[in-house]
Amino acid sequence: MMLTVIALGQDQKSNLGEVKVTAPKFAGIENAVEILNGKASETINVYLSKNFDFPVYSKVIPEGTEVIQFTVTPEGKLTDFVIINSVSREIDQEMIRVLQTTNGMWIPGLNNNLPAEMTKEVSLAFYAGNNSSKSVTQIFTEKATPYFINGSKILFEKHNPKKAMKNFTRGINYLPYDKNLLIMRGICRFEAGDKKGAHQDWERVKTLGGFDIENDYLTENAKGLKSYDELTSVFKK
Repeated sequence: MMLTVIALGQDQKSNLGEVKVTAPKFAGIENAVEILNGKASETINVYLSKNFDFPVYSKVIPEGTEVIQFTVTPEGKLTDFVIINSVSREIDQEMIRVLQTTNGMWIPGLNNNLPAEMTKEVSLAFYAGNNSSKSVTQIFTEKATPYFINGSKILFEKHNPKKAMKNFTRGINYLPYDKNLLIMRGICRFEAGDKKGAHQDWERVKTLGGFDIENDYLTENAKGLKSYDELTSVFKK
């Protein structure tokens, strides 16, 4: 099994008018909270990949992109772990275990120059193949694309949101930051009666930078669906 790091997860940014906010940083050293000007010795992704003990699987080895969100306290400790995208339960548990070993290795976020609780995300890609001619991002994009195409056909042509949702979820397993996949799964969830799940996907898209619904072909196709008005209301706020 080859463990490949894609990139640091998306930081949760705060916009508080004139308030100056600085996100927490991983320093990779003990008692980093006491060394506010310390230089980071390694990124959190490198630390995770070096200390991750990959679970033993007897049959199919799972692959995808694991995303975990957590809170960094003013003391540089990690709390409130939330699985944003799960590759497997075993990987969830191991990622959290390794992250917990970084307590005290974080320089906390600052709010008006005062240490404050802030959320952070990390992501790791788990690829079970041995194709060295392409990046994992390219491979995962190729794996996710058919799920997007099939899901769209099943939703818009066959009008089966539950079956389409399964395709979008499989695509999201590889590309959890892809806004098109998240928008589409949210539409499927709403059409299937899961309004809360739909809003979770759409709010996630907003944290990733938003979505221009007026200039996207996805929403053109969605105009005939009952989810369309709800979708537009979310992104026109």
